[in-house]
This record gives sequence, structure tokens and C-alpha cells, in this order.
Amino acid sequence: MLKALRYLRPFKFAVAAIILLVFAQVQFELALPDYMSAIVTYGIQYSGITDPVPEHLSESTYEHMKLFMDAADAAVLEENYTKNGAVYDRISSPSAELASVTEKPFLIVSMLKSEEVASQIGIDPEALYAMIEAQPEAAAAVMAKMEEQTAGYTADNLRAAQIMMLKGEYTSIGIDMEKKQTAYILHEGLLMLGIALMGSLCAAASAFLASRTATGACRNMRADVFRTVESFSSEEFSKFSTASLITRTTNDIQQVQMVITMLLRIVLFAPFMGLTSLVKVLRYRSLASILGWAVAFMIAVMIVILTFTMPKFKQAQKMVDSLNLVTREQLSGMLVIRAFNNQEHEEQRFDNVNSAMTKLNIFLNRVMSVASPLMTFLMSFVSVSIIWIGANQIDSGAMQIGDMMAFLQYATHVLMSFMFVAVIFIMIPRSAVSANRIFEVLETKPKIRDPEDPIHLPAGNHSLVFDHVSFRYPKAEQNVLEDICFTADPGETVAIIGSTGSGKSTLVNLIPRFFDVHEGTVRFGDVDIRDVTQKELRERIGYIPQKGILFSGTIESNLRYADEDASGAMIRRALEVSQSAEFVDRMEDGIRSPVAEGGTNFSGGQKQRLSIARALTKHSDIYIFDDTFSALDYKTDASLPSALAAMIEETRSTLIIVAQRISTIRNADKIIVLDNGRTAGIGTHAELMKNCPVYQEIAYSQLSEEELAYE
Repeated sequence: MLKALRYLRPFKFAVAAIILLVFAQVQFELALPDYMSAIVTYGIQYSGITDPVPEHLSESTYEHMKLFMDAADAAVLEENYTKNGAVYDRISSPSAELASVTEKPFLIVSMLKSEEVASQIGIDPEALYAMIEAQPEAAAAVMAKMEEQTAGYTADNLRAAQIMMLKGEYTSIGIDMEKKQTAYILHEGLLMLGIALMGSLCAAASAFLASRTATGACRNMRADVFRTVESFSSEEFSKFSTASLITRTTNDIQQVQMVITMLLRIVLFAPFMGLTSLVKVLRYRSLASILGWAVAFMIAVMIVILTFTMPKFKQAQKMVDSLNLVTREQLSGMLVIRAFNNQEHEEQRFDNVNSAMTKLNIFLNRVMSVASPLMTFLMSFVSVSIIWIGANQIDSGAMQIGDMMAFLQYATHVLMSFMFVAVIFIMIPRSAVSANRIFEVLETKPKIRDPEDPIHLPAGNHSLVFDHVSFRYPKAEQNVLEDICFTADPGETVAIIGSTGSGKSTLVNLIPRFFDVHEGTVRFGDVDIRDVTQKELRERIGYIPQKGILFSGTIESNLRYADEDASGAMIRRALEVSQSAEFVDRMEDGIRSPVAEGGTNFSGGQKQRLSIARALTKHSDIYIFDDTFSALDYKTDASLPSALAAMIEETRSTLIIVAQRISTIRNADKIIVLDNGRTAGIGTHAELMKNCPVYQEIAYSQLSEEELAYE
């Protein structure tokens, strides 16, 4: 999987932008619980009062507070407050010094206003203040008494008590607390909306960039796979089936693309979110242990699921190959299946592969689906535990309601982050299998490669020389071709004939280097064709395969496949020489007539003639006809060779024909007879009829007595 990530290198700036956007998104999202906590605690519970240092004090409260201060503290109080009518207003920002000066005196004065407290001390507050004014040392005794009563309070308890008393103080001096509360909630709520909007914009932008980057990376990967496959020789194609190559280029790359998208989004998002939330969670140590156990449980579940699923993912991708193979064979061979009434057999064959794949996917989905209810149960259990423990702490005054709600959200973020990571680690094994299959193709080195220091073919046409050529297929024990020697000169028509399996097609496939010889050399002039690039060699060759292959488009687009710059005159001549003009001219749109996928709207003979026309559209030094006349009718088979001969005489190209029928090649300048991969005879038709038993046997099986007598 790591190899697949190297395709992100061209998108490094986009990846950097995604990282920044995801980080910003996390920060915005993690700011929301604190704002929510503030709204619940300060907006709802404390009516918009956020600071225990009084902003306003009534004249009586101000004067009574000074009774419980020494001279230095009283001086600090006077410096920070100014009288405004019957109210003292704070003129400075709250500071730690001012908080320490005002905290206990304000708390004592506020508590003395309570009838319950006054009854406990057994003296009227006004009388107490008068006594303290007369005897200042009495203030210390009162403060000691108050400290004794509040000894069990925590700092948070005292802060909460002070703020609640401030609420009563503000109400007593005529401040509208409902208005203050509404203003605070609106202010914090608008900030939350703004932060949520910014987080959403970052999320949308990062998702867009992640999808675009993953798509671009996999586009490049798909292009590399296609280019690599294009360079494969037949040996590499035998290693990977066509169905497997299609699966690797489509399904496997799609799997990788999906995981890259998730890596750029979730795998970046989850650690940022999880770690930052964890830092915030640690502020509430009394509840943090719950998360520790929950995370350990999630990791255990993830390990168990991976243990069961990893070996199965590779099987799943191989089954996709098998399903594609069976489907492709059945679609391409539908007419044969119907002709032999084997529909039920093929249905059973498809059903076997499909059922096996279905069972495996059901198993994988069942194992993976276990994670969802387990995670849901875990998150619900953690939420209930946090609320239960938090409620006890709220009851004891050790925690505020808003803090518990914030912790609950942070804990949810931590669990969700680990759950995202778990999902990714469940998906990565399948994508890793897909990535390995893709790189099996990309890292396969073609056996036929261009030389490191290529030379160029000589200009113009030259003799094609087979010099003691031998060849065997990979892993074969015996040679398919053995010690083949002949020369094809410019302007010459060389025919190759022999029984099925004698090596005719293999021989001509050595010329464009679809295979490389094992012994001997194939030379164009004095140049070994292995010393030039494949592109330069094939530019000098016009090749027509056994099976006429047409591409979807038009007749013209198929002919220009050989030479995009071919003139109209060249296309017309190619159609006439290939005997295609007669049926193309009858079509309503002529050469612009549509060609269906695979040329299915043409007969076999028409496809072969158009394949010939395509090769003839490009001027080549060598034309190779690999058993191209097999589907032609006798009339076309009789007229086409003479038209080819006329063209060859004019262009001085070399024409190499593989044929089954002697009538097709009897006028060739040179006929090579193959028998079990060896040369059984070389000569003209007349010469071979005299001295080549193999050729004679073929002739006797094909020609009538009149034709033989004529010979």
C-alpha cells in the first residue's frame, strides 16, 4: 500500500493544503464543546456572569467589604472601583490580585445577607458591622467563622457560590439579569455558529481536495498500468489473464482510490481529533479512566476482526478475476453456447463462481458488521458511565453541568477517532491486496525491451534475412522453430505454408518482435532488429493478424489508425487493393459509416478486408499477412493477391503471406514450406511441386485433377 502512496508526489501541494484544512477543521470542531459548556454554565446557570470579580457593587456592600480587609487590600479595592451614584463600578480589567482581594470579603458580606447564616451566628448583620467598626479585631473572628463553614468547599464550589451571590447583588442594584443572560447566550451562540461554519467550510474543502487528489493519483496509476500492459510481450500476457488485467485496472485501482481518499481525510482527521481531544479530556482526570478502558476494548475488537478478514481479502480479489473470466468467456462465446444448447451448463458454471464469491463476501461483511454494534454499544456505555459519574460529581459540587457535557463530547470525539482508525484498518488489508496486484503488473519487466543504445534501420527497403533462427516458447522443452534460413528481398512476395501447428504464425511474429529469437538473427539489411527500438521497427511494418479486429468508431477512423495523416487517395487505394471498396461504396455513409464494438456489424470477410485496408493505408517496407485470407470468398481470394502484387511491384515493399490455401500463394516469388517447425522446402510453386513431398501432399489435398494436370 505504501508503494501506491508515491503517486501522491505530484500532488504534494494539495496534500499539504488538505493537512492544513483538516487541522483547522479539528480545531474549529473542538472549540465547540467549550462554547457549549460556557453557554450552559455561564449563560444558563449563571445568567451571563462569567467573572467572580464583581463588575458592580452596591454602596453598602462596598463599605461592608472594606471592614474585612486590611489597609493594603482596601487600597487595591479603591483603586479599581469608582462611585457612580449609589453604585460602585469596576474601572479595571479583572486581575488575580483583585480576585484575591474581593473573594472572601464579598462572600462573607453576601452570606451575612442570608437569614439562615445570620441566625447561625446569633447576631444581626447590621449590629455585627457596627461592632466591627468599633472593634476592627472582631473582623478576624467573623472571617475565621466563615472559613470554618466553607472549609469543605472546593475552589470550584467557592467560585460557583460567589457567582450566584453576584447574581443577587446585580439584581439588588437594578441590573436586568434576563437581558444580560440573553446577550451572553446570543454572543456565544453566534460565535459557535461562526466556528461551526468555518469548520464546515474546511471539511468541504478538504473533502473536495482529497477526492480530487485521490482521483488524480489513481488516474496516473491507471495510465501507468495501461502503458505497462501495452509494453507486454506474449510471455507477460500469458502470466496475467485478460480478465485479471481488467480487474486490476478497474476494481483494484478503485479500491486503492477509495482508501487514498479516506487516508487523506479520516486518517489525518482521526489522529488530530483524537490526540487533541485526549489532551482536553485529561483536564477531567476523574473521568479519563473510562476512556482508557474503552479504547483498549476497541483495539482488541479491531485486532480480532483483522485476524479473521486479512486472509480472505486476497481470495475475494481472485474470485473477482474468476467471475470476470467466466463472464467474458460466456459473453464472447454466446453463439457457441446456444448452438450446443449448453446454457444450463454455463449457468451452473457462473453460479458456482458467483455463489463462492457471494459466500465469501457475506462472511467478510458479517465479520466486519460485528464492529458497528460493538462500537455503538461501547459509545453508549461510555456515555452512560460519564453521565452517572459526572452527576455524582455535580451533586457534590466537584464539577459543573457544562463541564460534564463538554467532557462527554470530547470523549465521543476520542472514541469516534479510534473507530475511524479501526474502519480504515479494516479496509486497508483489502486495498493492500489490490495495491499488491497492481504493482505485480507495474513491476513486471517485459522480456522484449529496447536496447540501451539503439541504432537506426537503414533508409529505404532492404532484404529481410532469417539467419539460422530457432525459437521456443517460455518454459517449453522443445523449439517451435528450428534453424530457419531464408531471405525476403524488396519487391518480393514470400509465402509461408504448412500444416496446423507447424510454426507459421510464430515465424512471422518474430519480425515485429512480438517474440525474440533464441538462436540466430533476424536482420533488416545488415541490422539485427533487436538493436533498434520496437517503435522504429514497427513503423516500417504493416501487420494484419489472423483475426480481423476493428475498433468502435467509423471505417475512416479505423483506416487512419495506421496513419492519421493518410491522404484521401491513400485511403481509397487501400480500399480498392483490399477489395473493400465494393461494399464500402454501397453503404449510405461510405467510409464514415459507423463501426460497432469489435466490428460486429460486419461479416468476417468484410472485417478481414478492412483490416487489410488499414495496413495498406500506411506505406510500409514490409507487409505481413498472417493467414488473413481464411475468411475471404474465392472471388476475393483470387483478385486480392493480383492487386497486392501490382502494388508491391510499384512500391517495392516486401510482402510476406501466411496462408492455408495454395491457390492464394501459387504465384508467390518464394514459398517456404514448414513442417514441425523446420524448413521442408523453399522455392516457387512449380519447383516445390517437383521436389517437396510436404508441399505435394498439401497440393494433392487442395487442388483438383485438372489443376494438377495444368501444373
